Amino acid sequence: MAKKIIKSLLSLNIWDHQKDAITNISEYLKSKSEKSYLVKMPTGTGKTGVFATLTRIVYPKKNYIIVTPSTSLRDQIIAELKDRFWNKIGYDLTKLQNQIIEDLLPSTFVDTYEKIKNDKFIIVTTIQALQSISTNKKIENEFNEFKKLPNCIIFDEGHKEPAYTWGETIRSFKIPTILFSATPYRNDYKIFNIDKNNFFALEHKYSVSQNFLRNLEIKSLNPNPYNTSTFLNDLLSEVNKLEPVLVKQGINNPKIIIRCENVEDIKRMVISLKKLKKRVLGIHENLPKGANYSKQIPPHSEQSKYDFYIHQYKLIEGIDNPDFCIVAIYSDFKSTRLLIQQIGRVLRNPQKLKDQIAYLFCRNVKSLNDEWTKYLKYDSLLTEKKKLFDVTDILKVNKEVETLYFSGTFRELVDVTNINLKESILFQKKINAYIHDGTVDFEELCSYLFEEWESRDYHILKHQSIDSDTLLVLYIKYENSPLVKNGVFIEQTLALTFLKIKGNYIYFYDSIQSSPMRQLDNLKPLNREYLIKLFKDKRAVNKIFLMNTDIGSNNIRNKELQAGAIEYTAPGLSDYSYFPARIEGSISDSQGNYAKRYVGFQNGRITDFTNARIEYDEFIEWINGIHQEINTNTTNNKINSFMGRFSEKVDAPLNPTPTSILLDIDDEIIYRYGYEDSKKDVVIEDYCALITNNEFVVEINNEEFAFTIVYDSNLERFYLSCTDINDKIQPLNPNEQNLLSYINNNQCFRLVLEGNKYIYAHKNFFTPSLNINSKKQNLDINQLFNPYSCISTIRSEKGHSKLKISNNLWNKNTLFGLIARQAKGYDKKLESEFNFDYLLCDDLGSEIGDFIGLDIKNKRVVFIHAKAKKSKLSASNFTEVCGQATKNLDFLTPYYQRVPKQNIDKWKNPWSLKNVGQINNRVITNNATPQQFWNLYMKLISDPTTSREVWLMVGNMFDINTFKKELNKKDISKVKSEAIQLIYLIRSTWNSVSQVGAKLKIYC
Repeated sequence: MAKKIIKSLLSLNIWDHQKDAITNISEYLKSKSEKSYLVKMPTGTGKTGVFATLTRIVYPKKNYIIVTPSTSLRDQIIAELKDRFWNKIGYDLTKLQNQIIEDLLPSTFVDTYEKIKNDKFIIVTTIQALQSISTNKKIENEFNEFKKLPNCIIFDEGHKEPAYTWGETIRSFKIPTILFSATPYRNDYKIFNIDKNNFFALEHKYSVSQNFLRNLEIKSLNPNPYNTSTFLNDLLSEVNKLEPVLVKQGINNPKIIIRCENVEDIKRMVISLKKLKKRVLGIHENLPKGANYSKQIPPHSEQSKYDFYIHQYKLIEGIDNPDFCIVAIYSDFKSTRLLIQQIGRVLRNPQKLKDQIAYLFCRNVKSLNDEWTKYLKYDSLLTEKKKLFDVTDILKVNKEVETLYFSGTFRELVDVTNINLKESILFQKKINAYIHDGTVDFEELCSYLFEEWESRDYHILKHQSIDSDTLLVLYIKYENSPLVKNGVFIEQTLALTFLKIKGNYIYFYDSIQSSPMRQLDNLKPLNREYLIKLFKDKRAVNKIFLMNTDIGSNNIRNKELQAGAIEYTAPGLSDYSYFPARIEGSISDSQGNYAKRYVGFQNGRITDFTNARIEYDEFIEWINGIHQEINTNTTNNKINSFMGRFSEKVDAPLNPTPTSILLDIDDEIIYRYGYEDSKKDVVIEDYCALITNNEFVVEINNEEFAFTIVYDSNLERFYLSCTDINDKIQPLNPNEQNLLSYINNNQCFRLVLEGNKYIYAHKNFFTPSLNINSKKQNLDINQLFNPYSCISTIRSEKGHSKLKISNNLWNKNTLFGLIARQAKGYDKKLESEFNFDYLLCDDLGSEIGDFIGLDIKNKRVVFIHAKAKKSKLSASNFTEVCGQATKNLDFLTPYYQRVPKQNIDKWKNPWSLKNVGQINNRVITNNATPQQFWNLYMKLISDPTTSREVWLMVGNMFDINTFKKELNKKDISKVKSEAIQLIYLIRSTWNSVSQVGAKLKIYC
């Protein structure tokens, strides 16, 4: 057989190392090894030629599946297998045996299966397509029959770092597997169960010495300032200098790859190069249709149309054109593996020309030189040692040592391969509890656990099944020491994992608190209804950690309450918006022994704190006790009475439909972005919007932007899209992500869902604890409103060209006019509410409030904020005035010592606004200098008996009757979504004002 293979290869016009690779693969196939075989060849040294020859010349009677990471590479391989490769080496196509060569798509799988099941075939497919087919229950029978047909799998992992799910799919075929890789690393070995002592490796340095590949020269390109425009200018200058060098190398039409991090940079570079009359193509799946844009790599026949190719990840694979000889890195890769694959695109030298050089331009030459040098060193080591290395080769136990003096005594070394885990390992009273939904059985969970731990580079020493539903796994976790700046110093930790299925629950424990395997992550942890049963008495709970669903910029995000018993603490105004992430308290057993218990609602974690670790039997007894408690039927759990005041995190509802959105973007984030090329400040006029048919409009810098919102049911996340926003709003730092990406990645919005029964915030769904129309005395929102017809009819805040200042006062038909007159001549009752001895206008610039009122006689300090816009129910309008009210609440605390020098200086000057007029003295009532006013203010605010108030004057932007109509609806699903947003906003503001001991009043 070996002679026949050698004979078939001798007549082929292929390189010697390709023949060597095929010969080695043949030996592997004959050995019938259960392990996979690695073929490590640098990009550009003819991997495709190897498996073309293997499948069509050497073993044409076998059936193959060739798996690739992308559709472009799939199509390229099909073309090579059919005719392109054979034409390149001058081989007569008529000598090839008949084989069906086709792609494999999820949509046509059954048809393809019927077509090939009785013939010899080479199927070329993508990882994604094969996984999609393998998990489709509708075609499960056909797929199981299909798996019986192939004799060999060829896996070209390309630039991708292998995911463990790939290995699961590939290994399910249980046939010889050959992995082709340019940059293998440990996960390759473990995921594909690669033989570390039997593989084929072609050294990179050897390939260069034999002229299979070009040499690489790394050059600096670091303009100041660093942006797409300056980068391109410098790059073009360098390319012009290289032109005679490249022509001398025989490259008359050099092609340049430019690597960017995002689609916006790609578009900018395409536009800039087009203006310079350059032939340029941008490649990205999110690019719009256009002559210079593409979602895929053009076929080889069309690549001569362009000289500059700009991409993010697309051009890391699928290019085998030697005209590509320059790569420019505008944004660095986050993986050395990707960098090596990118460099490989410009190293091809198929004609084996001498003295060939490819060029890499980058910002940090030293860093990339170091990465490239380390790759070459690692590559040479594989060839020299003829062994694949991983971390287990660094840490070797000296088996001659049996006893050591350590930690004050002589100790025998533990032989982990022979110990009984049940008898020798100690445990803690910690467990994560999940609902067992029946999607996986115990054996599958165990298998997934082994694979997951292996994928994390955990070295499994021993595993032991206890009964048919319990597994113990002892392993070592390896980490690089954080003290080491460069290089490797491996630290190791011995750890234990416990897995048990009991009834409807899965119990998981890991001694180093590793995050669970992904299969458990997809399951639901025990919910609050069950976990609170672990505290029999509500008085036992003395600590609770709360997370806020209302994530406005001025709100507390998280808080922790600790008391003798949480049930005795007074409910806060905003308790409804917080959900408990975890609670702690004391418990006692039947013998009267007390312990501290911790319960986490987000991950189902249960912990009883003990000083000593316990043995297995006691650990199991503890779990059985937990299991019994959560399964105890109870009609009235005492904990519910005080837990009910908080929001509850719930499962995602079916088909959640948002009806309104409130953007939660802090000012400090907005300041990182500029508007249009001038980089003007970004001003979002309206943070709140109604959503209709999954679309809404936001006004930014006086321009309307149409957004679409979609829900990903797999990730249980919402995502916004907008075609124009990234062109208009750009990060001031080019390395920052665009604003839309920031919003989506951080889910910077709060949503009210259809029916008003759910709120989406913090990437989770919640149901509020109280009806929004609660009439409980301490939470009735109606008590805040003070309606007056003289206020509700005012349509202007400060005035305009038709409502100008006269007699040194604002027009009477403005809110400022009403406030400045202290309601005299408007309404007697309202006038009595004012009664200020001193009234100052702090409007314009940095302001504490629009007005500050001092009532010396009755000891009152009042901050007044005014707003007038035409609307009936507008959370957006209230967002602005509420934001003004809460941002300077610290000035209402008696201990706040900061002197607002900027404001005091401002008070010395007149109030003036174009088209409205001028107020000569900002101290409206009584004569006082700015400093005198501040001294009076400080005297009042320092007196603990002073009453502090915050007033919102909202004019005609709010209709109290419309609001009360919504508030009084008994069915919450009938309440308008804008009213829901408004209620939550007002309650949040109410809470913030109350936190500083002040009263909130809304005049409307």
